[in-house]
Amino acid sequence: MELIDLFTLSILIGGLIAIFRFQKIRKEFYPFIYLVWTACLNEIVSFVLIRTGHYNIISNNVYSLIEGLLLLWFFKTMNLFQRHKMFFPILVLVFVVAWVSDNFIFHRFGTTFNSYYNIICSFILVLSAITAVNNIIMKEREILMNPFFLICVAIVIFFTYMILVEAFWLYGLTASQTFSSKVFDILSWINLLCNLIYALAILWMQKKQPFTLQF
Repeated sequence: MELIDLFTLSILIGGLIAIFRFQKIRKEFYPFIYLVWTACLNEIVSFVLIRTGHYNIISNNVYSLIEGLLLLWFFKTMNLFQRHKMFFPILVLVFVVAWVSDNFIFHRFGTTFNSYYNIICSFILVLSAITAVNNIIMKEREILMNPFFLICVAIVIFFTYMILVEAFWLYGLTASQTFSSKVFDILSWINLLCNLIYALAILWMQKKQPFTLQF
């Protein structure tokens, strides 16, 4: 097993912690926990597919839609859309339309990764996470032990770089083998960092009264 494979499978750390701590986690965090478990399943499936000589395009494309919708649901449960309730159904519609268009209109399903959708989804998630971080900083004192803060920071880090990776892919900047290797090596390290942050956040999730975010 290569080092990159280990980095990718590091999401299993958070997934295992979530299994043992699930009863101690308040319900507002459930969408994120479901996301972590879905990510674990996707990484295992992708690992098996690649190791057996198959492509993981379809599994990754399906996962990318589930990931986006679960993160929107997570933001909703944490009251990010409390002041503007219509934002949630509108963003869900945007994600679904963008995903369907990318996979069935602009491309044939299962032949390429959905880069257009990934850029749109990542941009919206980064903006949402930044808004949430700003609200947390304004209202909370202990932000470094705040699981929602940690998750949002990881979202900003990962999906900001994801936008760059997808842009490189679309414009053919990864055609160079050396450049492509460096880009995805950095993504692997970022993925590891964010997965460890997620695991730490899950460790600090407690059953207590949630604070209110306003978007």
